[in-house]
Amino acid sequence: MLLGSLQSLVMAKTQRSNSKSTKGSVVKNRQPLPQNAFNLLPLTAVKPRGWLRRQLQIQADGMSGHLDEIWPDVGSNSAWLGGTGEGWERGPYYADGLIPLAYLLDDPKLIAKAKKWVNWTLENQRPDGGIGPAKNKDWWPNMIMLKVLTQYHEATNDPRVIPLMTRYFQHHLRHIDEQPLKEWAIFRWADEVVSVLWLYNRTGDKQLLDLARKLHAQGFDWRGHYEKFPFTTKTTKEQIGLKAGANPNTALSAHGVNIAMALKTSPVWSVVSNDQADRRAIYQQFGELDKYHFLPNGMHSADEHLAGTDPTQGVELCAVVEAMFSLEHNIAILGDPALGDRLEKITFNA
Repeated sequence: MLLGSLQSLVMAKTQRSNSKSTKGSVVKNRQPLPQNAFNLLPLTAVKPRGWLRRQLQIQADGMSGHLDEIWPDVGSNSAWLGGTGEGWERGPYYADGLIPLAYLLDDPKLIAKAKKWVNWTLENQRPDGGIGPAKNKDWWPNMIMLKVLTQYHEATNDPRVIPLMTRYFQHHLRHIDEQPLKEWAIFRWADEVVSVLWLYNRTGDKQLLDLARKLHAQGFDWRGHYEKFPFTTKTTKEQIGLKAGANPNTALSAHGVNIAMALKTSPVWSVVSNDQADRRAIYQQFGELDKYHFLPNGMHSADEHLAGTDPTQGVELCAVVEAMFSLEHNIAILGDPALGDRLEKITFNA
């Protein structure tokens, strides 16, 4: 019932033009991209009420609203705020949760906290287009901050966001061959493609599609991985090559959060490839995971790597929310209500 109501709302709103990016408007895919079954509503288009708002308020009153006060890695000395502290993924991850929480609650205090992270990035882009702490040479944490910026723009229509993202993606396209994706970015490349397509649909810059193809070429082949799925039992550290100081690709391909993020990889890539095999690949992926690693809550087991079907095994909260985010995109692209059922099951049970 809820999904049907949301779909009707999306279909009604998608009649708006995407020639101008305005706060609260729904933006459709530009040519030559195929149209999605549904178009994602922008952040704040639907406001929480009742039970859901109470849950968000509990978050705001608890750890989410105060984490920066108790954990130095996301405190005032974060390198993502210009300090000398942690400068990899933790600041962007915190902002990624803080932005929607703040703007969905219309909470002035949380909005002020969230804007600190966004403003530092917007005000400190380097002349070559790079963003984030200069000491960071990894593309991965920037991918998270790009998602932060897309959500922030949808909530505020801040005119600084699109020019910054345009310059950043030009920077990435110039340097991606000499500085290819590594480690986590290889397996999470589709998260950047999501932001690349978000910007393409607002600007029409065809070079963005060139960058998407580069990311696909350098990224892990998740579709091929599930066609010959190697993890048919609980993984062991010997099997995946896990040891202190090393994180080999085999381990990363069995990592629960990477797998949850990869649930959207083939559907997202199908928007560029327009290949029906890419659209179908998500069902092969779920089929293999459900056969060998299914948990009753709708998730795959992974603490932190694939762990079989024993219900005593767990799964990280990070994997749960990434699976939810992936399914949101899959529903929009494919329009399959079965994916909505899966999303609902995970949301209320995992």
